[in-house]
Amino acid sequence: MKNFLRIFLLTFLILPSNVFAQVEDDEEPFYLKDALAQLKKKEPPLSLEARLNENEIIFRYKRFFVDYNRVDSQKNLNFIKMNVNNEIFSLMGTGLNWSYGVTGITWKDSDENNFVPVPTVGIDFYMTIRPRVKFYTQFSGMPVGGFGRIYDAETGFKYSPSKHFTITAGYRHFSAKVHDKNNFSNFTTSGAFVGVRSDF
Repeated sequence: MKNFLRIFLLTFLILPSNVFAQVEDDEEPFYLKDALAQLKKKEPPLSLEARLNENEIIFRYKRFFVDYNRVDSQKNLNFIKMNVNNEIFSLMGTGLNWSYGVTGITWKDSDENNFVPVPTVGIDFYMTIRPRVKFYTQFSGMPVGGFGRIYDAETGFKYSPSKHFTITAGYRHFSAKVHDKNNFSNFTTSGAFVGVRSDF
């Protein structure tokens, strides 16, 4: 009886390491590992985009986003957006983000430079429709009482022939009505755009 117990205990101590190792391997087949690797793959943290038919530069570092656009060089009218993007959900190439930030409007009126910062919130939806093609649409803005209002809407496609290069194309509408002291600025710009983005 003692010999039987010794053999049983030795068998119990030796077998589990092999058995459990086999169970762990079986629980996560190779195709599941590949799918998990795809889900964990992150975009490069740094990107720079230039819109070819607009005087616009877009810089992104991780969740931080800066967009500079020179709307009218004669009036020295331009805006700069500084946003922080936050993920709501992301699954299989489709996701939804929300953002908050500040849009600064600068313009020249009667030889006087004016600047108005306006806080904004936004929403951004994207969906992968082909392995290298994404559709996206986004909106941001806010009415700010006596300061005026800003609305920025954009929709388009992103084509990525490689991990570090993307071509963007779409349509954008930007509208702002703000005032600084007694100087007012009311402008709207809209139209199609084409851009190139490099990721690092």
